[in-house]
Amino acid sequence: MESFRGVYLPLWMGNAVKTMKQLPLWKRPYFAHRILDIGAGHNPFGGITHLLELDIDEGRHRGGKSIVLPHSAALIVGDATALPFQERVFDYVYASHVLEHVDAPEKACRELIRIGSAGYIETPSPFLEQGLAFSNQDVSESSLHKWFVFSTADNLLVFEPKTQETERRFCSCRDGQFMKDFYTAVDFHRAQHYFRRAAKTTMFYWKRGFRVEVRHQGMDVCDRNRIVCRFSGMKQVLLRNCNDWLRVNRILQLKRTFPECTKVFRRYGYRTLFL
Repeated sequence: MESFRGVYLPLWMGNAVKTMKQLPLWKRPYFAHRILDIGAGHNPFGGITHLLELDIDEGRHRGGKSIVLPHSAALIVGDATALPFQERVFDYVYASHVLEHVDAPEKACRELIRIGSAGYIETPSPFLEQGLAFSNQDVSESSLHKWFVFSTADNLLVFEPKTQETERRFCSCRDGQFMKDFYTAVDFHRAQHYFRRAAKTTMFYWKRGFRVEVRHQGMDVCDRNRIVCRFSGMKQVLLRNCNDWLRVNRILQLKRTFPECTKVFRRYGYRTLFL
């Protein structure tokens, strides 16, 4: 235990569960011995040896649910932006639905890289976050999120501020206007259920570190600075989903429920297999 500087709490503070989250078979850290799960709360990954939580009482970010702690894991109180561990002490680090909440995402990512050799990061995707905001639904959990999180290139994770202003604004570029018109044509609070999880989630695997970019510029940065804006990725996610044979029934249902969305695709010159 001398390798850690955290506060260890007794195992009886959580309850073991028979079924826990797992990565796809070909992505799991089979040969990892020390595995940390940050902010898992009531829904940890299987096979972890350590679980870190900032808040073990209130549970505001986990809907008031109690922490679940596997019998094989130690529970540590700590902050994702100042992890109480020495360098490279973990073989694998999970950070699922955590980084969209932190005040300093770059610092949190640097901490992940410092204490881990590899890992998996998961957040809601901008496609989901912006769509829910545009549908004017009161999404209490989403309102706690401070960042749009996405990847525009291999080994790069990008953060853009998510506020009441930015979640309803769209880049003036073609991709931004396409996404705005698509959201206008559907009730996304209902339409979200027609899309696969991969469209609604940013899934980021890393090994031996990764690059982090925190953008604080306003909209239209893609035109001014020749960078890829988040709407480009959102468009690609939407088009891929509408070409997915495994989702054909749901996409056809989307087409029947919201026929105006087909007109949006045609107006921008996009043709998919099912929409």
